[in-house]
Amino acid sequence: MKSISEFLEKLSQSEDEIEVVVFFHVNQFAMDTALNISRWLKKDCNQVEEYLIHLFSLGVLEKMGEGNSAIFSYTQDIEKIRVIDRFIKLMKEKGVR
Repeated sequence: MKSISEFLEKLSQSEDEIEVVVFFHVNQFAMDTALNISRWLKKDCNQVEEYLIHLFSLGVLEKMGEGNSAIFSYTQDIEKIRVIDRFIKLMKEKGVR
């Protein structure tokens, strides 16, 4: 992932999925299960789990374990973090959450 446009092409464009990205970007050392992340975000657990798995497939998140006990955390890839940081700054400039 080298550009914001490449990132956006792969992101689902769901406002809720973007909220998950922002959550991890702001809380870069957070590590938790889908259930607990959904509680933090006050969102449906099944939907959050889908977003987490999708973001894991994009390399935005890391995943340890399987099933309900899987722990998700933010990527440690500096290049991806920089792209996501630029994406979030652009969203803020445009007045999007």
